[in-house]
Formats: sequence, structure tokens, C-alpha cells
Amino acid sequence: MNNWLSGLETLLARFSHLGINADISSLTLSEAWGLYRFLTRLADD
Repeated sequence: MNNWLSGLETLLARFSHLGINADISSLTLSEAWGLYRFLTRLADD
């Protein structure tokens, strides 16, 4: 589980220009996973 959370932090930094300033600790696990999946899809394009 920690692997994708650290990946989420990396993706948030990479896409900071989008204005996503998520405080990961305030997100539910489901919300964090959804954000991670969204950002990984952006990264794949």
C-alpha cells in the first residue's frame, strides 16, 4: 500500500501546475486511490 501512496506524492508534485494541492492525510483511502488513478492516467497520455 505504501508504494502507491508514495507514487501519489510524486504524481502530485509532477502535476502541481494543475492546482491539485491535496493533503493526502485528509483524504479517505478511497479518495486518495481515485486521485492516484486519475493522475496515473494523465501520466500515461
